[in-house]
Amino acid sequence: MSKSLHPNSEMPGQSGAVQAAAEVSSVSGAAGRGGNLDGILGTPPSNTVPNNCKPPIFQALRWGIDSLYLSYPGQLSETVDTDLRALKKMAQDRDNLAAKAQYPLGEHIFEVKDKSSGLFPFTIEDDAFQIRLSAHHAKALPMAYVKVSSHYLSHKTPVEAEAHLRSLLYPLGEISPPKVSRIDLFVDFASSEDMESWGRSAWVTKTSGVSQYAQDQTFTGWLIGSGSALIARLYNKRIEILKSRKTYLEPLWREAGWDAVQPVWRLEFQFKREVLDQLGLNSMPAVLGNLNGLWSYGTTEWLKLTIPSETDKTRSRWPVHPLWLALSSIDWETEGGPLLREYSPSRAPSKEWVGRRALSAIASFGALIGTKDFDAALDALGDAAFNVLANQADYAGLHHVSHFLEKVETLQRKYNTALNAPLPDDTMEDPVAKEYRRQTQGY
Repeated sequence: MSKSLHPNSEMPGQSGAVQAAAEVSSVSGAAGRGGNLDGILGTPPSNTVPNNCKPPIFQALRWGIDSLYLSYPGQLSETVDTDLRALKKMAQDRDNLAAKAQYPLGEHIFEVKDKSSGLFPFTIEDDAFQIRLSAHHAKALPMAYVKVSSHYLSHKTPVEAEAHLRSLLYPLGEISPPKVSRIDLFVDFASSEDMESWGRSAWVTKTSGVSQYAQDQTFTGWLIGSGSALIARLYNKRIEILKSRKTYLEPLWREAGWDAVQPVWRLEFQFKREVLDQLGLNSMPAVLGNLNGLWSYGTTEWLKLTIPSETDKTRSRWPVHPLWLALSSIDWETEGGPLLREYSPSRAPSKEWVGRRALSAIASFGALIGTKDFDAALDALGDAAFNVLANQADYAGLHHVSHFLEKVETLQRKYNTALNAPLPDDTMEDPVAKEYRRQTQGY
């Protein structure tokens, strides 16, 4: 007979919670392998499930790697070094040169950043990868330090993502197999549990920092170990999506059985190089082959959510919270849920997102000029936009066509949507006007 735990079960400090924890413990090894701890993990959608069933406190939706940071030993080629220096200088230019600071690799059109960080002088970036590159003469540094984005890892497995990344790096110089500098493991789960129902003392951990956060009086989550080599976060992912706009996750959750009503939370562990080295994990095969061990270390040795006892002052003996038992029992050797079928490395907003804002602007202009006719408001808005464009172009000493081209190319570089053509020979700009622009604008 399957075990069941629902929100009306007795909670911390009551004997029912202790018994519930024991019940979960007896079956916790099934999470991830069987895909379901009835009542705790939740049941798949079914016409036979009665509508009056209370929602479970834990329904696993997805688990996997959220971010992956890889370090590639090697040496950048001298030719690529020269090209990137020129492109970085272009990126720092305040004329239309900046829009040409792009570096195509395969199907990716990377933005060359005007600044970099640390000891890496070059940074190129799109939605899939942020690639920092060392100089040709930097023998002691890795050739590349790369962040693989969570969005791309929602489309490809880590092995597939690294293989594609390696194919992009090969033309840049000599590289060796990567080392893992950081890996973030996550579990997304639906839950009716009140994540604010326990205090800081319920977290039994090897670190000292335990913080909680709220937004507009709404509790948003916990942060444990801030600033350390191992960090844990438990936070409301649906609220975070409002800021990050990672709406691509919601269809994946629904595909995994989410009802689109229950709150979705994420438990995430961030393992930096220092921790990986201590655990004897360095290469990517070693790290990926020990995800169960990493998760077990994070959820059983480094951090536990417990049920505090008023009678027992020894915190190590406090029973583990049923929610934590379910989370800690995820099996990382199983597939963590569906992947995105389609993906683009561009960072452009969706047409729907732009369309919504355009509609708002048209409606605002209709209200401004006193018309309820869509076409009339659109025409009037277009005329006003053109007047602004013409005035800006006149001030800059440009033809309005050139000025609009600058705006489009600047966004194409930012969005990684198209490779901008080489600069023309300034045929559409008056040389006197260009010099006046430089003097009046300070460059």
